[in-house]
Amino acid sequence: MNYSNSLKPATRLWLIRICMGLSTSFLVGSASSLFLWGLEKIQIYQTEHLALLYCLPILGVAFQYLSQIPQSPIKLGTNDLIDRVNQKSDDIPWSLGPFILLSTWLSQLFGASVGREGTAVQMGGSITHQFSQWLNLEEQEKRDWLQAGMAAGFASVFGTPWAGCFFGLEISKVGHISFRSIIPCLFSAFGANWVSLHVWSTNHTIYPSVFLPEITMAFWAKLACIGLFLGLIALFYSRLESIISKTYAQLPIHTILKGILAGLILLLIFQFPYFKESIGLGSSFLLRPFESGETANFAISKTLATSLSLGLGFKGGEATPLFLIGAHASSALHEIISFPLPLLAALGFTCLYTGLAKTPLTSIAMGVELFGQDAWFCFFLCTLIVMYISGKNGIFKKQAWANWVPKPLYE
Repeated sequence: MNYSNSLKPATRLWLIRICMGLSTSFLVGSASSLFLWGLEKIQIYQTEHLALLYCLPILGVAFQYLSQIPQSPIKLGTNDLIDRVNQKSDDIPWSLGPFILLSTWLSQLFGASVGREGTAVQMGGSITHQFSQWLNLEEQEKRDWLQAGMAAGFASVFGTPWAGCFFGLEISKVGHISFRSIIPCLFSAFGANWVSLHVWSTNHTIYPSVFLPEITMAFWAKLACIGLFLGLIALFYSRLESIISKTYAQLPIHTILKGILAGLILLLIFQFPYFKESIGLGSSFLLRPFESGETANFAISKTLATSLSLGLGFKGGEATPLFLIGAHASSALHEIISFPLPLLAALGFTCLYTGLAKTPLTSIAMGVELFGQDAWFCFFLCTLIVMYISGKNGIFKKQAWANWVPKPLYE
């Protein structure tokens, strides 16, 4: 007797969804744990062996060489996953996950200032997309589970399941959420985070809770100023990275020379003491802006180092560098505007990234999960200001905008 054919279509569909949810949770949660375990070891080793910086030109050549190969996964990123969700691109190759994992590890090992969320999101998306291909799901189901994989990756790499869920739902189209994707994203985000925490014992940084001062007209004015300040930083960062990337791509020199040049530029700036703390991921500095307001220099150096690292083709995400830049830059305002230091740092930490990613609901969820619920509306308002000050094109250039959402006046 053929049991698969005897099942009712609705029953079979829900069995497939349960299978996809469990598989996504376990595989993406495990992949994120492996990735974070490797990053921890790499950061320790890299800090103790700064001579690894001299390998940056070699890695630059390797990435440039791979970029010349047709259909190489080095050409793909989170923007391609967004395109796939929006039905504007072909299938995602299985090789994207392993490639982005190894290339991010190597970029971090040799000192490039790159993050981790892009890696986790791309691993999650590629894993779920392959499973949906093998199960021969219909097109809409494939897109739903691709979003769920991205949600699972974000949730498990930061330990923020609600933020991961909203990230997966928001990331492809600003102001639009597919109701079909809610359950897959919710299940996968919480499941992957649970697997990472309880199966693999992954640890995440614990941040201080923040509390609101007395809410007055001055408070609202200061909050708007903080949002404007972060928005200008976001605009500067995105423009700088875009200029570096476009200029580098148009250089009329041989591929090998281009890769060597990329590595030498990073190697050169890391020789200056001013940039020493900007080498690598920098997660050891995540708590510093909550304790000290003397952090402006680090914010500047990290902005330049990250823009160069990503603009010159090294692989990784942008969230952790932007967390660092935002938190350190905003905490430097502590003495100027007489605002609680932990709240300033938390706003910069959360809103610079989510504003550039155009994900306001993610900002609320992340702010509440990491810093407590008191300031949820502050995260939302600051993120909206950053969204519009930084222009239409943020981190993810392939994002669509819902028709009802007012668009920024400039790209």
